[in-house]
Amino acid sequence: MSVSIRLKREGRKNLPSYRIHVTETRSARDGRSLENLGFYDPRAATPEKRLAIDKERAQHWMKQGAILSDTIASLFRKAKVIEGITAKPARDRDGRKKPTATAKRRSAAKKLRAERKAARPAHRRKPKVEEKKK
Repeated sequence: MSVSIRLKREGRKNLPSYRIHVTETRSARDGRSLENLGFYDPRAATPEKRLAIDKERAQHWMKQGAILSDTIASLFRKAKVIEGITAKPARDRDGRKKPTATAKRRSAAKKLRAERKAARPAHRRKPKVEEKKK
């Protein structure tokens, strides 16, 4: 049976804290664990209280073939438990590089409306309504 290292949620509602534990992959998230390796409290004020890991035991379980969850792998990289495994590269999230056909069509229609409005004689244009001052 395979073993994984993952987080076990604890704490009260809206105040989560987690234990880093080794468990069988088929067991429930907050179920039985084989060994407790430390804790992670994302809301703690100081870095010492935020993350504590037993590095030797974590490396032992990884050598035995334990599967790391994505969050645990990230925490282990930060704590320098695992080295040589780099983080996933950041995704390029700049949006679309070039305008789509719909965007081109809309901008062309908008430009055409502005040209037609400018070409109207002044007496046919709607006068701008001035806002009343209170």
